[in-house]
Amino acid sequence: MVTNLPPQAKALMREYQEAKSIPEKIAKLEALISAIPEHKGTEKLRRNLKKTLAKLKRELEEREKKRAKSSSGIRFSVKKEGAGQIVLVGDTLTGKSSLLSLLTNAKPTIGSSPFTTRTPIPGMMEYLDVQVQLVEVPAISIGVPWLNSALSLCRNADGIVFVVDLSRDPIDSLKFIFERIKSAKITLKKPSVRIEVEKRSSGGIQVFCSGCLKDCDVRDIIELFKSYGLNNVFIKIWGDVSLSDVERYMDSSIVYKPSLIIANKIDVDGSMDNLVKLEKSLGGLTKVIPFSCINPPLDLLKLKSEIYGMLNVIRVYTKEVGGSPSKKPLVVPKGFRVIDVAKIIHSQLYNNFGYARVWGSSVKFDGERVGPDHILNDGDIVEIRTK
Repeated sequence: MVTNLPPQAKALMREYQEAKSIPEKIAKLEALISAIPEHKGTEKLRRNLKKTLAKLKRELEEREKKRAKSSSGIRFSVKKEGAGQIVLVGDTLTGKSSLLSLLTNAKPTIGSSPFTTRTPIPGMMEYLDVQVQLVEVPAISIGVPWLNSALSLCRNADGIVFVVDLSRDPIDSLKFIFERIKSAKITLKKPSVRIEVEKRSSGGIQVFCSGCLKDCDVRDIIELFKSYGLNNVFIKIWGDVSLSDVERYMDSSIVYKPSLIIANKIDVDGSMDNLVKLEKSLGGLTKVIPFSCINPPLDLLKLKSEIYGMLNVIRVYTKEVGGSPSKKPLVVPKGFRVIDVAKIIHSQLYNNFGYARVWGSSVKFDGERVGPDHILNDGDIVEIRTK
């Protein structure tokens, strides 16, 4: 034991060492880290304890996933496809299946009895020339056997669309769902700094940052993740961050998910009163879109645009010198640079990058010559030249 620790920290260290279960170890370790004063003499100890804490949390999360899968007997894992994955979440009989059928190629069973959907149903939504995966999640309600599995699906998704029924008071059912979402350590409130880590089976460590790295560079972040035993991840950072910000994210299991609410059955008597009550209760937490699956608008493009916008991505088209733009775009995070596109296309373009020509709204005129750090806009066309 480190001898220069205060008495409280020493006591917590002993309690942590004597803890038997993983949840108990995590609780004691969190208390221990908080009790250790921050200075140069304890820097190494705190860092090692934080790594241990992150490892224990990952182990607990994996155990809970296995337990949820075995207890429900239902496979809830849905492989991500397209530009991103958005889950449709709500109580039973809110219209999730009808909405999925309207927006995608999926053909779910639409019934008038509760809990018709008992397994996740994926479908592909076409928006412009991009496909977005929508997944209907079985109803999140009191007592359902698949609750933990449904929440795990929400944690893994890129965004959440809550579907509520305006023909009845939606606040109670939504309150229960929000409580469960919070218990799964998902936040709907957008943080000033957003960090996402996508684990991969191969490819090494890649870092994308749309803001500024204040006291570090990409190499420091890569070394930090390696020290935590994470060697194949894609790290996406929005905002200005320091290395300690990134490490705090790794210590925390709370994840942010963009969201919106589709308030279904707006055409039913009394629905407007319930809509007003709902918007007032939310306090601006997330956007509410009034809708009717029975009488949908002829043009669903606006709703599709709102859902697509949750992904925070842009479309980038590539072209070879003297050739035509690609028909299918690269779908990349907002803030992507020309050099990031080069890295995706081929390592030779990245290593031998000379300059690029860009057509689109990010340049003053079409075909403008730009450098590697030029930030692209949605719909831009990029032609990369090597040295």
